[in-house]
Amino acid sequence: MAEAAVIFVLERVADVVAEIQFPKDVRPEIQRLRDELKRMQCFLKYADAKQESDLQVRNWVSDVRNLAYDAEDLIDTYILKIESFKYKKRNFLNRYASTLKARTKIGKDLAAIRTRISDISISHEAYGIRSIGDGTSHAFANERLLKLRRSTPRGQDKDIVGLEEDIATLVARLVLEDQWRAISIVGMGGIGKTTCAKEVYNHGDVQTFFDCRAWVYVSQQFRTRDILQSIIKQVATRTRDMTKLLEEELEEMLYKLLQGRRYLVVLDDIWSTTDFDSLAKAFPSDCSGNKLLLTTRNNNVALHADAQSLPHELRFRNQEDSWKLLCRKAFTESIDRVCPQQLEEIGQEIVAKCSGLPLAIIVVGGMLSRKRRLSEWQRVLNTIRLLLARDPNGVSAILALSYYDLPYYLKFCFLYLGLFPEDYLFSARKLFRLWIAEGLIPQHGGKMEDVAEEYLNELIDRNMVQVARWSANERVKHCQLHDLMRDLSISKAKAEEFLYIHGHLVTVAPASYHALSRARHHAIYSNSSFSLEKSSPNLRSLLFFKVDQIKCEISSYDICTCFKLLRVLELEELNVSSIPREIGEMIHLRYLGLKRSSTTELPEEIGCLSNLQTLDIAENFSLLKIPDVLWKMKSLRHFYMHARLLAGKLRIDTLQNLQTLSDMHIGSWNETSPANLISLRKLGLKGSFTANRVRIFDSLAKLVSLHSLSLKSADIVFPSLSQLSSLRYVIKLHLSGGIINLPEPHEFPPNLNQLTLYHSRLDKNPMEILEKLPYLFVLRLKSCSFLGKKLKFSANGFPQLEFLELEFLEFLEALEGEERAMPKIRSLQIVGCGRLRMLPEEIKYATTLRELVFKEMPRNFLDRLQGEDSHKVQHVPSIVKS
Repeated sequence: MAEAAVIFVLERVADVVAEIQFPKDVRPEIQRLRDELKRMQCFLKYADAKQESDLQVRNWVSDVRNLAYDAEDLIDTYILKIESFKYKKRNFLNRYASTLKARTKIGKDLAAIRTRISDISISHEAYGIRSIGDGTSHAFANERLLKLRRSTPRGQDKDIVGLEEDIATLVARLVLEDQWRAISIVGMGGIGKTTCAKEVYNHGDVQTFFDCRAWVYVSQQFRTRDILQSIIKQVATRTRDMTKLLEEELEEMLYKLLQGRRYLVVLDDIWSTTDFDSLAKAFPSDCSGNKLLLTTRNNNVALHADAQSLPHELRFRNQEDSWKLLCRKAFTESIDRVCPQQLEEIGQEIVAKCSGLPLAIIVVGGMLSRKRRLSEWQRVLNTIRLLLARDPNGVSAILALSYYDLPYYLKFCFLYLGLFPEDYLFSARKLFRLWIAEGLIPQHGGKMEDVAEEYLNELIDRNMVQVARWSANERVKHCQLHDLMRDLSISKAKAEEFLYIHGHLVTVAPASYHALSRARHHAIYSNSSFSLEKSSPNLRSLLFFKVDQIKCEISSYDICTCFKLLRVLELEELNVSSIPREIGEMIHLRYLGLKRSSTTELPEEIGCLSNLQTLDIAENFSLLKIPDVLWKMKSLRHFYMHARLLAGKLRIDTLQNLQTLSDMHIGSWNETSPANLISLRKLGLKGSFTANRVRIFDSLAKLVSLHSLSLKSADIVFPSLSQLSSLRYVIKLHLSGGIINLPEPHEFPPNLNQLTLYHSRLDKNPMEILEKLPYLFVLRLKSCSFLGKKLKFSANGFPQLEFLELEFLEFLEALEGEERAMPKIRSLQIVGCGRLRMLPEEIKYATTLRELVFKEMPRNFLDRLQGEDSHKVQHVPSIVKS
């Protein structure tokens, strides 16, 4: 891990040497610092591996890490001082004197750090630390990632080996027992409780039996109102704004929604009887067959929830099932998942060390999936033996092995995930932006967002990160950490003095003042009492997660004046009415999150943030105007705003690094010259397209990198959309607003593969046109996009379509399809189409169909799927109803 810190500082030094003009006597000091750190890097790979078993080596590694952090602080503080002189009202002589003084000081400080480096370098011989080469460069890392890059997206791989009997038993208990019951799945962490519950929840018999279902993660950090809101959203057809409702009102609302309906609610990962009691009153027991399904590590919780219901305890896997599961994870490239004969004996011994715990088996399997030589497997076995001998807790020892096996560039990335709350679903795209802002992704070797995606994919392939949601084209949308992997992340981050969590219920984060002041990445949770007094001015990250500001006495002014070295500031959902002018002094800031933060104004000084990469002010509806200073922010890559912002001048044509712009008012767009936005990949525009239609589409056609476009019309209907054909680079299109006539097939973007229509109010069958789009892969017809009664699909239409979603088409009564329609369809989702009577007979010929999803559909439609229409869908592997 110290190796990662040193490499990071090496890259910072290289940047400083390139960008900052030092006096002649200081520049050599910078270069010597770089050379010394590079030499030290040769010893760190060996030391990092040895430190777990040798206290002296561990202390040496800690000294190196602290030195690297101090060098980083020195460099960033110097840059901050030099930049601040530019904005202070001083005459030339005073400014020159101050600059010279700062440069002289950094020269002396660098010399002191070099002295420390010399002392540390000498001591490595005494501790038996030897060099093992030049270390792994980012260039090598990128080359390695290119080799790992998949030619096709990763799909989900179920981990239910050995759970078949448990699933069958639980399904029977849910659908055969008539009375209300709270059924609990009990077992230690990592034994497969959530995996088992998901299989039961999505079982066909369960979906048919219950009128409505909901799934919520409870965890140790839950807030009752968040859980209630989540369940309401899942069981209600339409939901109103619940932000101002009291807990008691939410409880009453949920009770009434469930009353008279046969429901199943899963409370996943519930920790205490108190937590259960805070939710129990919202669940009526008036209807026979109502069920709660709990997963918990605590048998007392299970008995407290329902003393008459026997807890279902999961067992450890036997050796046979353990071996099957390991092979499934270790040999993903093999169709039959068979282990080569020369690896089987040692593999059986490795899996035996996992003691039948599925999570340990899965993680070890992910690690072995990159190793094919017998010597590599033997090394893994030897390490497991060593770790188990030292740590009686076999689970944590085996999981720790997965961390030690990570390449240096992934260790920081994995530790960073420990900042997120327990069971938190984090957006993959947001994670990429945070990693990039922190400097964890190299700036060379392709687009940083693409490299970040490969980093995440590798952590997923190693089974250290779980995928929660996939996109239609099977890219990762949301992820989460298993509780035990999160504990591992936080415990290693504690040892590395990497992060501190305020409001963490389990004390695994650093507790001492020294550790608190050294940790550079802080997360503040909902029950936190965060205080400035104990926090280090050298913070690099400050992230708030649904914080109660009554307990957290801190203002945006305090943050901007006390933490000037911040790179990441996430204030999402924090009540921040204004941002102070002092934010302009935070020149290292790369990520500023103000989504749903109630901010009413932004100061002009925000334009001084020349290094800012992400600015997120989405869903800040009280913010009606932003100053015309964005053009100064040359590093800006992602800008999220809301379309209620008043139209006005907002110059952006200097932002050649801008990749995302969403959602911009069309009036502001017309005031700028967007042709220079050579990196813009994703654009959202909202407003009236009638007056300047030709000009708008001409400007869009000049965006050579644009591949995703969203147009939201404020007019009653869109004007002619025939100019869409000029957008030859666009592959993803979202149209929101009335459309009298769809463009002809040749008038759509020629390479379009994803299309979403929303509130289009079409009365003619749109499929007659859309099915002729040659590359269309995903089609979504959203609320009120079609007002007719019948959708008809022709033979050989939609030659490439794999994903079709029909959502809230309230007048739709029938689907008609010819036998060879949609020859590649893989997923069909129908949501809230209350008048739809049945699926067409021809769907039985759709042999490529792998998934059917039905949400908020009438009971008679769902009953037909189990009865007279069952022959139409019996070939489909996955049918989800909710």
